Amino acid sequence: MANIAKDPQITLGRAIRLRREELGISQQDLGLELGYDQSWISHIENGHANPAYGTVDRIARALAWSMGQLVALTESIETADRRPLDRPLR
Repeated sequence: MANIAKDPQITLGRAIRLRREELGISQQDLGLELGYDQSWISHIENGHANPAYGTVDRIARALAWSMGQLVALTESIETADRRPLDRPLR
């Protein structure tokens, strides 16, 4: 599988970028809406920043989605190197 991500913040960033691009919103415009610099949005989308729960909620709402919808997209692009959702520790 291409673009394997071992860290969920990387796939969260990918999901944010995919949704933002789907809506035709620039990083700068998203940053302005949220009160963040464009570079912070870039760091989140590239998986270099780990946004707090409240920040993820604000990003989702700025992208006209609930956090649940954003998480669902994140889970849909998760990769094989992470524990499957249907396999608990025991």
